[in-house]
Amino acid sequence: MAVSRRPHRIHVNLPHPDHPHHHPQREHIAHLPYPSFKLTPVKRYRMSKKPDVGEEKLIWLRNIFAAVAAVLFLIAMAPNLAHHAKYAIRGVAYIFGAGAYLSEILMITDCFKHIQPFREMFMAYAFGILYVLMSISYFLEM
Repeated sequence: MAVSRRPHRIHVNLPHPDHPHHHPQREHIAHLPYPSFKLTPVKRYRMSKKPDVGEEKLIWLRNIFAAVAAVLFLIAMAPNLAHHAKYAIRGVAYIFGAGAYLSEILMITDCFKHIQPFREMFMAYAFGILYVLMSISYFLEM
């Protein structure tokens, strides 16, 4: 069976707390991404909706933490830095990396209001803890 390469359009009528009946102000047309074998319609709808204001702030925070960690790792590669300074910079970089994973966890779980399957959250949990342990090991080497 051939898969269509054009994006799907579905009509979504979101419930309103005051008016459970048809409410036109809460309707929109969701432009779903191209169909994929791994994405269910629910996941494609979640990808197509605009993030909330709090979610956008968490995305910005995650991106800033990741960028600062990357810059610090690049600075730590400088050949003229002292041995202890390299360890301190790498330790701080791993702390920023753990912060990026924490903001990712907060974003995916909606600040722990929704429980996501462990299978989807494993990487964020494991690497967040790993980054904290790596930062501790770098600080102990100083």
